[in-house]
Amino acid sequence: MSDNITDKKNTTRRSGEALTRAIYTAALDILNTAGFEKVTFANVARQAETARTVLYKRWDSPFAMLFDAVQYFSHDGSDDAPAVDFTGHTLRENLISIVNHFHVSNPFMRALLFELGRNSPEVQKIFEDMRQQELFYMERVLSQAQLTGEIKHTVTDYVKLMPFNLVLYQAIISQTDLTPGFGIELVDSVVLPAIMAQQN
Repeated sequence: MSDNITDKKNTTRRSGEALTRAIYTAALDILNTAGFEKVTFANVARQAETARTVLYKRWDSPFAMLFDAVQYFSHDGSDDAPAVDFTGHTLRENLISIVNHFHVSNPFMRALLFELGRNSPEVQKIFEDMRQQELFYMERVLSQAQLTGEIKHTVTDYVKLMPFNLVLYQAIISQTDLTPGFGIELVDSVVLPAIMAQQN
């Protein structure tokens, strides 16, 4: 009974942004230290010092909560991709910036692979949301390159999505860290040549 009272007090005291940040921080900490199987509503609520009902009301599953946590911190601060000013940079520089921005932890990618194997409608929606975001970022970068005259042709969605698909492959299949050097090699060896090849 005392735990429930404490949960209610904490939920009341911390609402809005502070509570959201505490939940997301707890979810990612548990993921990175104990693994995806330990990311449960009960464990996250305990570490975030809130009530489980708060989580049940906001998310359909622990993975949906994790996905939002990754999105939250990837857009937290000046490196938020939608806020990035792509002007004044070359196409290559902007591509490297976008690839590095989409770096996420290997534990999350393994969780994503596990959920993908379940083929739930929720995961399919998450993948579609990710696809739309990736296309949005790439279209901004390519539009800037067209304005500066670096490219004069359109680029297919297949090529636009290529860097993100290769990042997924690197994290899920190879299970190696995505270093800044990987981003540079990916752009120079694969993505930029593929973009330029479509002008022919």
